[in-house]
Amino acid sequence: MESLLSDARILSDSVSEPARFSSLYERHLRAVASYVARRAGPELSEDLTAEVFVRAFRRRAVFRDDHGSALPWLLGIANNLIADHRRAERRRLQMLRRLARTGPVSSESGVAVLAPELVGELLRLPAADRDALLLVVWGELSYAEAATALSVPIGTIRSRIARARQRLGAAIGQPADPAAPTVNGESHA
Repeated sequence: MESLLSDARILSDSVSEPARFSSLYERHLRAVASYVARRAGPELSEDLTAEVFVRAFRRRAVFRDDHGSALPWLLGIANNLIADHRRAERRRLQMLRRLARTGPVSSESGVAVLAPELVGELLRLPAADRDALLLVVWGELSYAEAATALSVPIGTIRSRIARARQRLGAAIGQPADPAAPTVNGESHA
């Protein structure tokens, strides 16, 4: 029966019966997830897709049926989320760049200042490699803990960090040293 209802009807009914929203979710999940994965990458797609439906649920009372389907509305929400995410990431990376330019910071602040060329290369790293590296180096997680935090196998963390170290080392003219100091058997260079 629910499969015969229009998206507009499902959304309208879900205002008084929230459980009805699940039909819309099931109907459009695959299309939204596919679009988000293509735009934002597989590492972010699950979280951003979930947030699309959270926002749609919160705004379901204002849905306008302009196209006979809620999919354009949902993909519009996805576009806004992706843009929000990219702006936030850009602000974080610009802050890193500003920190590199300001010079030494007092030791009480706990903020390490990086050389500008190192920050530039850190900004150019793929997000997945940068996330893995920063979880281990700045977050002081073990490789196993970083793997848990990112929901990936530990071997993936090792590969990402090795690539990141190689690129960062090359950027400052020092190739990654396989014999770099380790903590708990894991390199933290």
